[in-house]
Amino acid sequence: MIVGTAASATAETVYDIQCGCYNNTTHAENLVKQLNDANLPWYTVYVRHCTCFIIDANIKAGGVHTFLSHRFETPDAIPVKNYWDIPPHNPVTCSPRPERSDFVDIMAPYMRRQYRNGYYNRSRRSMAPERARMYSGFIYDAAMYYGIDPFLLFAVANFETYFRNMKGDLDRIKDGRPDPAQGMFQILESTEKAIFQEMRRQKLPHAPDELPRNLLTHPKTQIYFAAHYLAGLHRDNFSNLYMVLRAYNGKHNANFEYCRKVMRIYERATQYFVVHNHPEKVQSEATKTLFTKIKASSSAAGTPH
Repeated sequence: MIVGTAASATAETVYDIQCGCYNNTTHAENLVKQLNDANLPWYTVYVRHCTCFIIDANIKAGGVHTFLSHRFETPDAIPVKNYWDIPPHNPVTCSPRPERSDFVDIMAPYMRRQYRNGYYNRSRRSMAPERARMYSGFIYDAAMYYGIDPFLLFAVANFETYFRNMKGDLDRIKDGRPDPAQGMFQILESTEKAIFQEMRRQKLPHAPDELPRNLLTHPKTQIYFAAHYLAGLHRDNFSNLYMVLRAYNGKHNANFEYCRKVMRIYERATQYFVVHNHPEKVQSEATKTLFTKIKASSSAAGTPH
């Protein structure tokens, strides 16, 4: 199945490589393994109920044959238009996962800083230290339960609301349209109901007996709902973080800039933890310079989405 192949190519045309289009999960998982083993950046688009896997190759027409011959050989590969340029990953990661006490001790103050300087906190109110520790602990516990990165869960709330427990989509509320988003993670009411029902079917220990009328008064439930939802998106998107975040922003929303912004926040949060927990792991001069700025800088003001 060809996805947007150009009818006529010029020397200036830049292509990516579609390397498979499946509605079979097993075939898709096999392809993902090959792509990851080859260390190739990839993303997906959906066409007629199929998941099309595309290598972010960024090559001109003359280099397509060479790429397919030397980088990734498959009979299904075809050049397609360049849908998206995936940003490079930051090399700083936390592996193995941090201990709970370390995560809470380091990330709770960082949460308070983000909250105070966040875009939505115009009056610059402070978050109580006890609340920051409680939220950080819930984030860690929920992430560990679902097997997802606690820094990613942290970053989503950081980007969405700077950890403010708030009603969102004010235009929907004002116009009387249903399904507003709410809470630190800005989960739609319809999504809340779907998550709750799935939790109950699975008989999960943290599933509430009833769906709260107002999720704003249940921060722990919000965090576990967000972790549950992100874990499902990981499965649906073959653990490609950019695709996970795109789906979190809206299953039919191709807002790739959302993914970039959340990943930048994820990288900053991870860097902050590493420099405060294991500064000896900082290797490169460029990274040392970045970390020095992180440690020395005062709170940076939040920016609108």
